[in-house]
Amino acid sequence: MTSVEPEKIYHSSRAKRRIGRVYDEFSRGRNPFSLIPTCGIADITDSVEKIRALFDEFGIVKIRRLYGEDQSQDLAKLCESFSGLSPEDYNDVFRGSKQWAKGGAPVLNDDRFWPYAGDRKLKKVLNKILGDNSFEFGSAVAVHYSARGLHRDYRPLVENDNSSYAFTNPQNRIVRVLHYCAGSGGSFGYIPFSHDQNKFAEACKKVGVTQDTVWFDQHRETLRQARISRDFVKADNIERHICWANADPGDVMVTNSAMLHCGEYLTGPRAFFVSSYADANDDTIKRAAAPIKTDLAIKYHEYMIKRGFKGSKKVLSFVKERDAAEKAAQA
Repeated sequence: MTSVEPEKIYHSSRAKRRIGRVYDEFSRGRNPFSLIPTCGIADITDSVEKIRALFDEFGIVKIRRLYGEDQSQDLAKLCESFSGLSPEDYNDVFRGSKQWAKGGAPVLNDDRFWPYAGDRKLKKVLNKILGDNSFEFGSAVAVHYSARGLHRDYRPLVENDNSSYAFTNPQNRIVRVLHYCAGSGGSFGYIPFSHDQNKFAEACKKVGVTQDTVWFDQHRETLRQARISRDFVKADNIERHICWANADPGDVMVTNSAMLHCGEYLTGPRAFFVSSYADANDDTIKRAAAPIKTDLAIKYHEYMIKRGFKGSKKVLSFVKERDAAEKAAQA
């Protein structure tokens, strides 16, 4: 008589946690951050002072109705055109038969994105947050795949304790503007106040969270391990702390790039365009200038100067000096 091995059960925190009066099989458990406000909500018609105050308080503000649904649909088509992918390509990307992204910043390679990055109403908000020398610092698009796993943008700056952008003691900030587009909008996942260690500690004390940001930053590696082990307890316990900000087409998420965040991989592919902005200084100008190698990229910053982003002047001055030095060295 042959023995039949019992079917292996893969654990998750849903199976292990205590069940109360109501059992929600779709829930990972209570999110303690739901006990406090974690995201600012504003309308584009609100004063820039109000939006700046919300950004200072939370590090994330949803601004409603920056533009209309038709423009949002147009932006979704641009994302598809630039990336060469559609939402229907998601499975091919997952299997690896298609690349998940096309290299190169869209704004430096395609002038159709310029009106979105240089929106005049958005410029007023960014200048209020960053000052008069703000400029566009980096951009990306995706259609089929939202970044899986919590992460920070510009890690060399925001995770360097000697940098003025360090989340441990932030003096400066890089502002990330996320446009979810097409008909369905999208959701942005984030760990509240993780862009500022002191604010994070204060929030955790209020809601009873004992883990530090390092624990949340393990999320990507935890997901990799879970693919092999099929034990999702640790991943679920991290993910139940993720808060979600929902955007309709035409809304934008204005966030601090040092905040731990992730995309909407739990529900499906989304079209989005993201652009980051910073004050023009020694830390940012050199990094922004590195990919500027074409006439179109130079024209982009000239366009942004006309739109009121004065920091682009300093970027182009640096590029001009750099190119002259390289030419002299080759002579």
